[in-house]
Amino acid sequence: MILVTQGHEKGVGLEVFLKAILLAPSSWLPQITLFAHKQTVAKHLLALGLPLEVTNDGVILPSGILRCAWIKPSKSLPLSTVIMEETLLSCELVSSPILLTLPTTKDDLRNPAKPKQKLLGHTEYLRARFAAPDLGMFFTADDLNVLLVTDHLPLKNVPTEITPKLLRKKVALSLKALHSLEPDIHRVLVAGLNPHAGEAGLLGSEEKRLSSALEKLRIDFPKHTISGFHPGDTILNQRESTRDLLVYMQHDQGLAPFKSLKGTLGANITLGLPFLRLSVDHGTAFALYGKNKADYRGAYYCLRKAVAYRERILGKDSSH
Repeated sequence: MILVTQGHEKGVGLEVFLKAILLAPSSWLPQITLFAHKQTVAKHLLALGLPLEVTNDGVILPSGILRCAWIKPSKSLPLSTVIMEETLLSCELVSSPILLTLPTTKDDLRNPAKPKQKLLGHTEYLRARFAAPDLGMFFTADDLNVLLVTDHLPLKNVPTEITPKLLRKKVALSLKALHSLEPDIHRVLVAGLNPHAGEAGLLGSEEKRLSSALEKLRIDFPKHTISGFHPGDTILNQRESTRDLLVYMQHDQGLAPFKSLKGTLGANITLGLPFLRLSVDHGTAFALYGKNKADYRGAYYCLRKAVAYRERILGKDSSH
Protein backbone atom coordinates (compact mmCIF):
# COMPACT_ATOMS: atom_id res chain seq x y z
CA MET A 1 0.00 0.00 0.00
CA ILE A 2 1.17 3.53 -0.84
CA LEU A 3 0.12 5.96 1.89
CA VAL A 4 0.17 9.66 0.96
CA THR A 5 0.14 12.59 3.40
CA GLN A 6 -1.48 15.82 2.20
CA GLY A 7 1.26 18.16 3.45
CA HIS A 8 0.56 21.76 4.42
CA GLU A 9 -3.04 22.77 3.84
CA LYS A 10 -1.98 26.01 2.11
CA GLY A 11 0.89 24.59 0.08
CA VAL A 12 0.93 23.15 -3.43
CA GLY A 13 1.29 19.55 -2.28
CA LEU A 14 -2.34 18.62 -2.77
CA GLU A 15 -2.52 20.49 -6.06
CA VAL A 16 0.40 18.61 -7.63
CA PHE A 17 -0.79 15.29 -6.21
CA LEU A 18 -4.36 15.71 -7.51
CA LYS A 19 -3.10 16.69 -10.95
CA ALA A 20 -0.75 13.70 -10.97
CA ILE A 21 -3.40 11.23 -9.82
CA LEU A 22 -5.75 12.38 -12.57
CA LEU A 23 -3.11 11.34 -15.12
CA ALA A 24 -2.22 8.09 -13.38
CA PRO A 25 -3.23 4.71 -14.82
CA SER A 26 -6.36 3.32 -13.18
CA SER A 27 -4.31 0.32 -12.02
CA TRP A 28 -2.47 2.58 -9.57
CA LEU A 29 -5.57 3.69 -7.66
CA PRO A 30 -6.18 0.49 -5.62
CA GLN A 31 -2.62 0.79 -4.29
CA ILE A 32 -2.98 4.37 -2.98
CA THR A 33 -4.60 5.92 0.08
CA LEU A 34 -4.51 9.67 0.70
CA PHE A 35 -4.47 10.81 4.34
CA ALA A 36 -5.97 14.29 4.38
CA HIS A 37 -8.44 16.78 5.81
CA LYS A 38 -11.71 16.44 3.89
CA GLN A 39 -12.54 20.15 3.73
CA THR A 40 -9.01 20.99 2.60
CA VAL A 41 -9.22 18.53 -0.30
CA ALA A 42 -12.60 19.94 -1.32
CA LYS A 43 -11.15 23.47 -1.23
CA HIS A 44 -8.24 22.47 -3.45
CA LEU A 45 -10.52 20.78 -5.96
CA LEU A 46 -12.60 23.95 -6.15
CA ALA A 47 -9.51 26.12 -6.70
CA LEU A 48 -8.36 23.76 -9.46
CA GLY A 49 -11.75 23.89 -11.16
CA LEU A 50 -12.21 20.14 -10.77
CA PRO A 51 -15.88 19.26 -10.18
CA LEU A 52 -15.07 15.95 -8.51
CA GLU A 53 -17.29 14.44 -5.83
CA VAL A 54 -15.80 14.08 -2.35
CA THR A 55 -17.42 11.23 -0.41
CA ASN A 56 -16.87 9.63 2.97
CA ASP A 57 -14.63 7.06 1.26
CA GLY A 58 -12.59 9.33 -0.97
CA VAL A 59 -12.64 11.31 -4.20
CA ILE A 60 -14.45 9.97 -7.25
CA LEU A 61 -12.20 10.33 -10.29
CA PRO A 62 -13.00 9.59 -13.95
CA SER A 63 -10.75 6.52 -13.70
CA GLY A 64 -12.06 5.24 -10.35
CA ILE A 65 -12.02 6.24 -6.70
CA LEU A 66 -9.09 7.72 -4.85
CA ARG A 67 -9.39 6.15 -1.42
CA CYS A 68 -8.96 8.70 1.38
CA ALA A 69 -8.56 8.45 5.15
CA TRP A 70 -10.10 11.66 6.44
CA ILE A 71 -8.24 13.18 9.39
CA LYS A 72 -9.72 15.70 11.81
CA PRO A 73 -7.67 18.71 12.98
CA SER A 74 -6.28 18.97 16.51
CA LYS A 75 -6.32 21.97 18.85
CA SER A 76 -2.82 21.24 20.14
CA LEU A 77 -0.89 20.15 17.02
CA PRO A 78 -0.58 21.46 13.44
CA LEU A 79 -2.58 19.54 10.88
CA SER A 80 0.58 18.27 9.14
CA THR A 81 1.74 16.59 12.34
CA VAL A 82 -1.66 15.06 13.07
CA ILE A 83 -1.85 13.60 9.57
CA MET A 84 1.74 12.30 9.75
CA GLU A 85 1.04 10.52 13.03
CA GLU A 86 -2.16 8.93 11.74
CA THR A 87 -0.39 7.81 8.57
CA LEU A 88 2.54 6.32 10.47
CA LEU A 89 0.13 4.35 12.66
CA SER A 90 -1.45 2.96 9.51
CA CYS A 91 2.00 2.05 8.16
CA GLU A 92 2.32 -0.32 11.09
CA LEU A 93 -0.90 -2.10 10.12
CA VAL A 94 -0.28 -2.86 6.43
CA SER A 95 2.17 -5.13 4.67
CA SER A 96 5.15 -3.53 2.87
CA PRO A 97 3.90 0.06 3.17
CA ILE A 98 5.38 2.93 1.18
CA LEU A 99 5.00 6.42 2.62
CA LEU A 100 4.77 9.35 0.20
CA THR A 101 4.86 12.71 1.98
CA LEU A 102 3.78 15.95 0.33
CA PRO A 103 5.60 19.12 1.44
CA THR A 104 4.91 21.00 4.64
CA THR A 105 6.80 23.64 6.61
CA LYS A 106 9.41 23.03 9.27
CA ASP A 107 7.32 24.78 11.93
CA ASP A 108 4.33 22.52 11.15
CA LEU A 109 6.15 19.33 12.13
CA ARG A 110 6.17 18.97 15.92
CA ASN A 111 6.99 16.35 18.47
CA PRO A 112 3.53 15.06 19.52
CA ALA A 113 4.81 14.55 23.08
CA LYS A 114 6.18 18.12 23.12
CA PRO A 115 3.90 20.20 20.86
CA LYS A 116 6.11 23.30 21.09
CA GLN A 117 9.19 21.43 19.84
CA LYS A 118 9.66 22.13 16.14
CA LEU A 119 11.61 19.79 13.88
CA LEU A 120 13.63 20.74 10.81
CA GLY A 121 11.77 18.62 8.29
CA HIS A 122 10.31 15.21 7.51
CA THR A 123 13.70 13.48 7.76
CA GLU A 124 14.39 14.92 11.22
CA TYR A 125 10.83 14.11 12.25
CA LEU A 126 11.30 10.48 11.23
CA ARG A 127 14.73 10.28 12.87
CA ALA A 128 13.19 11.42 16.16
CA ARG A 129 10.05 9.33 15.75
CA PHE A 130 11.97 6.08 15.14
CA ALA A 131 15.09 6.87 17.19
CA ALA A 132 17.16 6.35 14.05
CA PRO A 133 19.79 9.12 13.80
CA ASP A 134 21.59 7.62 10.79
CA LEU A 135 18.71 7.65 8.30
CA GLY A 136 20.01 8.44 4.83
CA MET A 137 18.73 11.25 2.61
CA PHE A 138 18.84 9.93 -0.95
CA PHE A 139 17.74 11.77 -4.09
CA THR A 140 17.03 9.98 -7.33
CA ALA A 141 16.02 10.95 -10.84
CA ASP A 142 15.98 8.89 -14.01
CA ASP A 143 19.69 9.56 -14.62
CA LEU A 144 21.11 10.88 -11.34
CA ASN A 145 21.51 9.39 -7.84
CA VAL A 146 22.73 11.43 -4.88
CA LEU A 147 23.29 10.54 -1.22
CA LEU A 148 23.95 13.17 1.46
CA VAL A 149 26.18 12.30 4.42
CA THR A 150 24.82 15.30 6.36
CA ASP A 151 21.69 17.20 5.39
CA HIS A 152 19.96 19.89 7.47
CA LEU A 153 23.01 20.96 9.45
CA PRO A 154 24.68 24.37 9.81
CA LEU A 155 27.77 24.50 7.63
CA LYS A 156 30.05 25.31 10.57
CA ASN A 157 29.07 21.98 12.19
CA VAL A 158 29.69 19.78 9.16
CA PRO A 159 33.46 19.12 9.59
CA THR A 160 33.14 17.94 13.19
CA GLU A 161 29.92 16.04 12.56
CA ILE A 162 31.42 13.88 9.81
CA THR A 163 33.51 11.11 11.35
CA PRO A 164 34.79 7.89 9.76
CA LYS A 165 32.12 6.04 11.73
CA LEU A 166 29.31 8.27 10.45
CA LEU A 167 30.50 8.12 6.84
CA ARG A 168 30.76 4.34 6.94
CA LYS A 169 27.39 3.86 8.65
CA LYS A 170 25.55 6.27 6.35
CA VAL A 171 26.90 4.74 3.14
CA ALA A 172 26.54 1.14 4.39
CA LEU A 173 22.94 1.64 5.55
CA SER A 174 22.06 3.24 2.23
CA LEU A 175 23.69 0.57 0.06
CA LYS A 176 21.86 -2.16 1.96
CA ALA A 177 18.54 -0.37 1.48
CA LEU A 178 19.23 0.33 -2.19
CA HIS A 179 20.15 -3.30 -2.93
CA SER A 180 16.53 -4.19 -3.71
CA LEU A 181 15.29 -0.72 -4.70
CA GLU A 182 18.00 0.32 -7.15
CA PRO A 183 19.79 -2.93 -8.08
CA ASP A 184 21.70 -1.27 -10.93
CA ILE A 185 23.78 0.83 -8.52
CA HIS A 186 27.22 -0.83 -8.31
CA ARG A 187 29.62 2.11 -8.43
CA VAL A 188 29.91 4.68 -5.63
CA LEU A 189 31.82 7.96 -5.91
CA VAL A 190 32.46 9.85 -2.68
CA ALA A 191 33.12 13.60 -2.72
CA GLY A 192 35.69 15.23 -0.51
CA LEU A 193 34.67 17.76 2.10
CA ASN A 194 37.17 20.43 1.06
CA PRO A 195 37.58 22.13 -2.33
CA HIS A 196 39.63 19.92 -4.67
CA ALA A 197 39.16 17.12 -2.07
CA GLY A 198 41.73 18.82 0.12
CA GLU A 199 44.46 19.14 -2.53
CA ALA A 200 46.63 16.50 -0.77
CA GLY A 201 46.30 18.31 2.53
CA LEU A 202 46.92 21.84 1.30
CA LEU A 203 43.23 22.75 1.73
CA GLY A 204 42.43 20.59 4.73
CA SER A 205 43.13 17.18 6.24
CA GLU A 206 39.55 15.88 6.59
CA GLU A 207 39.86 13.57 3.59
CA LYS A 208 42.87 11.82 5.13
CA ARG A 209 41.02 11.49 8.43
CA LEU A 210 38.02 9.88 6.69
CA SER A 211 39.92 7.53 4.38
CA SER A 212 39.62 4.55 6.76
CA ALA A 213 35.84 4.61 6.26
CA LEU A 214 36.22 4.02 2.51
CA GLU A 215 38.68 1.19 3.11
CA LYS A 216 36.19 -0.58 5.39
CA LEU A 217 33.31 0.02 2.98
CA ARG A 218 35.29 -1.65 0.19
CA ILE A 219 35.70 -4.72 2.41
CA ASP A 220 32.04 -4.71 3.46
CA PHE A 221 30.74 -4.30 -0.12
CA PRO A 222 33.12 -6.23 -2.40
CA LYS A 223 30.62 -6.23 -5.29
CA HIS A 224 30.61 -2.44 -5.37
CA THR A 225 33.33 -0.17 -6.70
CA ILE A 226 33.79 2.57 -4.11
CA SER A 227 36.14 5.42 -4.96
CA GLY A 228 37.06 8.73 -3.36
CA PHE A 229 37.67 11.31 -2.46
CA HIS A 230 36.65 13.24 -5.58
CA PRO A 231 36.51 17.03 -5.85
CA GLY A 232 32.91 18.07 -5.25
CA ASP A 233 32.86 20.37 -8.28
CA THR A 234 33.88 17.69 -10.79
CA ILE A 235 32.55 14.44 -9.30
CA LEU A 236 29.53 14.57 -11.60
CA ASN A 237 31.87 14.26 -14.58
CA GLN A 238 33.62 11.23 -13.06
CA ARG A 239 30.58 9.00 -13.53
CA GLU A 240 30.84 6.02 -15.86
CA SER A 241 27.08 5.42 -15.77
CA THR A 242 23.93 7.36 -14.94
CA ARG A 243 23.27 4.67 -12.32
CA ASP A 244 26.41 5.55 -10.31
CA LEU A 245 25.78 6.81 -6.78
CA LEU A 246 27.32 10.18 -5.90
CA VAL A 247 27.93 10.67 -2.17
CA TYR A 248 28.20 14.30 -1.10
CA MET A 249 29.28 15.47 2.34
CA GLN A 250 26.65 18.12 2.96
CA HIS A 251 23.27 19.46 1.83
CA ASP A 252 24.09 22.17 -0.70
CA GLN A 253 27.16 20.38 -2.06
CA GLY A 254 24.86 17.63 -3.38
CA LEU A 255 21.52 19.33 -3.91
CA ALA A 256 22.82 22.34 -5.84
CA PRO A 257 23.79 20.16 -8.85
CA PHE A 258 20.82 17.80 -8.40
CA LYS A 259 18.16 20.52 -8.39
CA SER A 260 19.93 22.56 -11.05
CA LEU A 261 19.91 19.59 -13.40
CA LYS A 262 16.62 17.92 -12.49
CA GLY A 263 14.42 20.73 -11.12
CA THR A 264 11.39 19.08 -9.51
CA LEU A 265 11.73 15.85 -11.51
CA GLY A 266 13.23 13.82 -8.71
CA ALA A 267 12.35 12.01 -5.52
CA ASN A 268 13.67 12.52 -2.00
CA ILE A 269 13.92 9.10 -0.34
CA THR A 270 14.59 8.30 3.32
CA LEU A 271 16.67 5.14 3.69
CA GLY A 272 16.86 3.04 6.86
CA LEU A 273 13.26 3.10 8.07
CA PRO A 274 11.15 -0.04 8.63
CA PHE A 275 9.33 1.07 5.46
CA LEU A 276 10.16 3.16 2.40
CA ARG A 277 9.48 6.89 2.45
CA LEU A 278 9.46 9.13 -0.60
CA SER A 279 8.75 12.82 -1.11
CA VAL A 280 8.75 15.32 -3.92
CA ASP A 281 12.00 17.28 -3.99
CA HIS A 282 10.37 20.71 -3.64
CA GLY A 283 8.65 22.71 -0.91
CA THR A 284 5.23 24.19 -0.22
CA ALA A 285 5.53 27.12 -2.69
CA PHE A 286 2.99 29.21 -0.78
CA ALA A 287 3.15 31.92 -3.48
CA LEU A 288 1.49 29.48 -5.92
CA TYR A 289 -1.22 28.27 -3.53
CA GLY A 290 -4.67 28.39 -5.09
CA LYS A 291 -3.41 29.70 -8.46
CA ASN A 292 -3.52 26.40 -10.37
CA LYS A 293 0.03 26.98 -11.64
CA ALA A 294 2.09 24.40 -9.72
CA ASP A 295 4.14 21.90 -11.75
CA TYR A 296 2.77 18.42 -11.06
CA ARG A 297 5.49 16.46 -12.89
CA GLY A 298 7.56 15.83 -9.77
CA ALA A 299 4.54 14.40 -7.97
CA TYR A 300 3.79 12.15 -10.93
CA TYR A 301 7.42 11.00 -10.97
CA CYS A 302 7.23 10.15 -7.25
CA LEU A 303 3.98 8.23 -7.71
CA ARG A 304 5.49 6.27 -10.61
CA LYS A 305 8.59 5.60 -8.52
CA ALA A 306 6.50 4.45 -5.54
CA VAL A 307 4.55 2.02 -7.71
CA ALA A 308 7.76 0.62 -9.24
CA TYR A 309 9.39 0.24 -5.81
CA ARG A 310 6.31 -1.52 -4.48
CA GLU A 311 6.47 -4.02 -7.32
CA ARG A 312 10.16 -4.63 -6.69
CA ILE A 313 9.55 -5.11 -2.96
CA LEU A 314 6.79 -7.60 -3.78
CA GLY A 315 9.04 -9.39 -6.29
CA LYS A 316 7.07 -8.34 -9.36
CA ASP A 317 8.38 -7.07 -12.69
CA SER A 318 8.89 -3.31 -12.49
CA SER A 319 10.87 -2.86 -15.71
CA HIS A 320 8.15 -0.59 -17.12
